[in-house]
Amino acid sequence: MSRASTIRNSPSVQTKSTARRKTAVAAVVALAVFVLGYIILAALVPPSVGISPGDSSREVPVDSQLKVSTSWMRGSVNSVKVKETMLDPAGNPTSQTDVKGHLEGNGFVRDDGSPLLKQDARYDVTVDASLIELTITGPKSREVTEHASFQTITTPAPLFSQDTQVVPSGEPIVVEFNTPIKSFTYELSPNLTSTSRIDDSNPTRAFIDFQGYEQGQKYKLTITSVDAQNGVQLKQPYSQTIATTDPLKVTFVPGDGESAVNTAERPTLTFSEDIKNQDQAQSLVSVDPAVPGSWNWVAPNKLEFKPQTDWAQGAKVTIHLKGGLDALRGVSGSYLREDVQSTFTTKPSKLIDVNLTEQRVYAYDNNQLVRTLICSSGSQATPSLTGTYTVYAKADKVNMSGPGYNAPNVPWVLMFNGDYTIHGNYWSTRFGVPTSHGCVGLPLDQAQWLYGWTPIGTVVQIHY
Repeated sequence: MSRASTIRNSPSVQTKSTARRKTAVAAVVALAVFVLGYIILAALVPPSVGISPGDSSREVPVDSQLKVSTSWMRGSVNSVKVKETMLDPAGNPTSQTDVKGHLEGNGFVRDDGSPLLKQDARYDVTVDASLIELTITGPKSREVTEHASFQTITTPAPLFSQDTQVVPSGEPIVVEFNTPIKSFTYELSPNLTSTSRIDDSNPTRAFIDFQGYEQGQKYKLTITSVDAQNGVQLKQPYSQTIATTDPLKVTFVPGDGESAVNTAERPTLTFSEDIKNQDQAQSLVSVDPAVPGSWNWVAPNKLEFKPQTDWAQGAKVTIHLKGGLDALRGVSGSYLREDVQSTFTTKPSKLIDVNLTEQRVYAYDNNQLVRTLICSSGSQATPSLTGTYTVYAKADKVNMSGPGYNAPNVPWVLMFNGDYTIHGNYWSTRFGVPTSHGCVGLPLDQAQWLYGWTPIGTVVQIHY
């Protein structure tokens, strides 16, 4: 009977099998790491286009390079376009040019070899590129366009306009610059004692304080030098007209000296510009003689007085308004140079009614007939005026002359419109008949009575 024998693997066979298993595992791990790295790279590090100086960069030195690149091994640049825009001190475009250039390595240079960047310019860069994206199915090419815009270093200059800068009293001249500055020099003509300072919180703004402020003056301000924080100096002087505020003006209604004003009148003061300290009006304006009433702003530049009752007939009213720096101020800082006042007289209770048809003069007081006078008005060749007037002046004697007449020492003259008057007539005996050269003549005794009875401002009505 034969014996069965046990067959065992030799040590060499076992080693080979283990090695194969390890190799397989390593391959799987390597593949997994590659796939994971691929996924991470695709997700976290997408391909991109790099442009330097970056978008919105400012104060870029003119010796800087314009560099354009794509992510390493992830794409290529197809074209670069550069537009150059020259800027004025305020940053406004003055000219535009398409720069002719090419890439040398990753740096963009002009074809003519001249420096690429200029001072006071904006550069708009457009890059077309092909980028390699990593996808699940493998690398894919994608066409992209990227843009960037940057500005080169700025030459300092004051931002003066063509308009005159009006400086209110107590405030400084303000000078705005287009870039932060460290210091500047200036001239004022005519010369004023002044000092300058740069705004601590905003180095693009400076102030010039000056003494001897006077309204209605003009000066020439010239910025002669500037040292900017970017190290650049002013290229040329810049000038602007500086003016102090025009004096505040006021118009009174009724006007100064006006007579026969309606007794229900509400006096108004209209200023040449809106008033900013309206709340102070009550302490600065007054009525003499004082009457109960209130001052109210009916517009930003218009102040009105409302008396509690109508004015008395024939009242003489004076309105006083204080002036000076501590008085009413316009929105521009203007002020009245001095105190002002205006006086008006209300319509008197008396009325002179001249009836040319009847050749009579009727004297009324408070609508009551006081006396009837006979007159001689203008002839057909030289008729009297018609209309409503007021007596603006009186004279006890006046020399009168004109074409065809010469009358010295005419008495008791009431003047109501230029040379047209009511007066005593010592040369005529035909009263009740129109024979004069245009005036209204009265017998001497009646003229004297009317002269004494009539105050200046009395209304004169003349009609047929």
